[in-house]
Amino acid sequence: MSKKYLLLVDDEENILRALSRELEDWIAERHIELLFANNGKKALEILKEKGKETVLIVSDLRMPEMKGSELLLRVKEEYPFIVSILLTGYSEIEEIIKSIKAGIFSYILKPWDSDYLLSEITKAYEYAELQRSHHRILLQMQEELRWAGEMQRNLLRPNLPASEKVEFRVSYKPLVYCGGDYYDVITLSPDRYLILLGDVAGHGIRAAIITGILKAVIYPEYVRTSLTRTISPAHFLSWLNDRMNFELRRTTGILITFFAGIMDLQSNILQYANAGQCHPILVRHKTVYELPVAGSAIGYAQNVNFNEQITQLQEGDILSFFTDGLVEYKKDNDHIITISAKTIFEGVEYTQEYHKNILNRALEISGTKNFTDDVTILTARIQG
Repeated sequence: MSKKYLLLVDDEENILRALSRELEDWIAERHIELLFANNGKKALEILKEKGKETVLIVSDLRMPEMKGSELLLRVKEEYPFIVSILLTGYSEIEEIIKSIKAGIFSYILKPWDSDYLLSEITKAYEYAELQRSHHRILLQMQEELRWAGEMQRNLLRPNLPASEKVEFRVSYKPLVYCGGDYYDVITLSPDRYLILLGDVAGHGIRAAIITGILKAVIYPEYVRTSLTRTISPAHFLSWLNDRMNFELRRTTGILITFFAGIMDLQSNILQYANAGQCHPILVRHKTVYELPVAGSAIGYAQNVNFNEQITQLQEGDILSFFTDGLVEYKKDNDHIITISAKTIFEGVEYTQEYHKNILNRALEISGTKNFTDDVTILTARIQG
């Protein structure tokens, strides 16, 4: 069992002895050790060594060199999980206000009532234990999310095809360690690639599990069995919609947007269909175009047929596929604003930091410092 300490701070020795007698049975029941300091500076020296194990601090207000209010402010800044109680025989309003700013749990006047003193210290101790327990749980959750995020990145990380004719790049920024964005580039045959980008509504573990299901079914159940025949993005989305409706039949509130495109560099075309995903952006000779084609999201209805379009490709074209975290931002009161994708991509040169510059440009236009959803950008530059 790790040690726990209660620090008593008072410049009067008789007060420290009286408090020690009052707390003798209480600390024995809880296996807590008492620490003593006769001034604020001494208290801070003790906390440098034993601050992590100190649960409570009971401090006098009027002391030489450093007042109790100053001490408790320092404690709040440096040891936020220590719960503090102010014990004083004076009613100095200004100093009490400072102590309140320091987050004191209770304010007890001298001479104290024994029952009231023990009651307040008990409540403060229980609050401190609850606070530390919550912190441990939060750290555990963060560690599990971090682990899930690492597993997801390893699971989703595509082996981007290397080709003299096209350069693929991908950037993925989950909002919290792991998220609901799915992306892949699959080689169907020399110079033919299946480009996939999806977005599960929401973020975190729930959305990440769904992306794991997508990864588990798309290649083995559809792509691998289709390599010997001609497939189309519209057919793929219809299959995926039926498959996920079956997979999620007992789950409510799951919606998936998805883009599928086949890039054929022999014919120089992009054949594509869209299930509610953001319209891709094509930059050609510094002019920005949207590739609009609509379709209902995956999991919204059964037996859906998707529209399909074909776009001719030229050397130097930059195709960008992205999730809605790039263009949608939550403002105050969860109000969502949407910025123009074309505006984001206009004027951004294709360099080694293309994705970074796109992300910075989006934040600049939105007037925000951070994204409020998962963001994925997948680009393909036609090189001839």
